[in-house]
Amino acid sequence: MSAKILILLALLFLFVAVLFGLQNYLFISKAVKTEARVKSIDKAKKWITPTFEYTVKGKTYEFEGSSTSPEAYKIGDTEVIYYNPLDPQDSKVGTFMNLWFIPVFCGGFFIVLISVGSALAFSKKAEPSFYIGKT
Repeated sequence: MSAKILILLALLFLFVAVLFGLQNYLFISKAVKTEARVKSIDKAKKWITPTFEYTVKGKTYEFEGSSTSPEAYKIGDTEVIYYNPLDPQDSKVGTFMNLWFIPVFCGGFFIVLISVGSALAFSKKAEPSFYIGKT
């Protein structure tokens, strides 16, 4: 793979990392933190999808969380969530995996790809130590 392609891919990963990281940071900085209770669990073959329930000013809200492993939640468990005070239905589970996995994962790929791409771009093309065939 050429250095230019690696550097372009690295920049794409950086863009995604910054986009998701900034989006979550801005949401969390204005959101209200509370606890939600797992109301129900939708079971698939290898994953579960919890439905969370929380109360804001006497009104109950629900939202479906991300699919996760069956060991992650059981009915009645509580989890920290963040919700938009102007629109309490706009909420996110406050776990590291939910908020920061994509930015960290993409940021890691950016570092690897930019390092390899830069090394390829700035390395001198070495002449082969021997030739096969006519010279």
